[in-house]
Amino acid sequence: MDCTHIPEISCFYSDTIASHILNPSAHFEYEMILVTDGSAQVQIHDRTYPLQRGSLLFISRLEQHQFCIVKEPYCRYVLSVSSDLLLSHLNEPRLASIFMQRPEYFSHVVQLNEEQLAYFLPFFQKSADEYEKQPDFYTLQSIAMLLSILISLYRLYPNAFPMEDSSSLSAAVLNAQIYVSRHFNRKLTLQEIADQCFLNRHTLSLAFKEIVGITFKEYLLLFRITEAKKLLLTTDLSIAQIGESVGYINVNNFLKIFREKERITPLQYRKQHLSH
Repeated sequence: MDCTHIPEISCFYSDTIASHILNPSAHFEYEMILVTDGSAQVQIHDRTYPLQRGSLLFISRLEQHQFCIVKEPYCRYVLSVSSDLLLSHLNEPRLASIFMQRPEYFSHVVQLNEEQLAYFLPFFQKSADEYEKQPDFYTLQSIAMLLSILISLYRLYPNAFPMEDSSSLSAAVLNAQIYVSRHFNRKLTLQEIADQCFLNRHTLSLAFKEIVGITFKEYLLLFRITEAKKLLLTTDLSIAQIGESVGYINVNNFLKIFREKERITPLQYRKQHLSH
């Protein structure tokens, strides 16, 4: 089986010269998209955002989304970063929050003016060049540029970041998300995570829903299914092995949950995406 390779961090330029709906693609990483020309609409859950020149879009690895091109050519830079790399190198919770937390007031899009676009664009161009040529230390260089983008954006638009201040509850919820990313492959309870965060279970449950936008149970489920989809395309592990790798000992339970979320079986998902 030909498996897909997914880099830890990547950046590329893309232009689409056709007015149509872009089919959802396999999406496992956090994404930051800078629109440089044309216009489009993106639907994320029940929200629809217009995108135009200067739109800077942030998408969590757990968010389903679909684009519809409005004006061609639709040109953009797409910067993707893996969960492991983001959490290991982005040690400032306020910066990480724009990828990971989704309170009700959160907007996925920051609209840059022309002066701001002229400032940020070279970072994306350099990141794309680094990824294409992959010289020595290109990953570290790409991480440095990602940090520069986020720090500069925070200084301009601190309100765009869910964790504008390092409140104890916001930090605890982010720590809970990090804990899930490291222990999702075994039995995991809200009580265990609450103990790790030094909060009672009820307080963490309410804070998690308010700050992340979904319940802890739904977050853990989506995290496991996203990891399963990634393994389906990047390994030749069996369905049972993948289910166990993401925390489902009972393969029938894994199959049931996967089908409920994706509307197809894991095997159908693998065949569908690897055939593209």
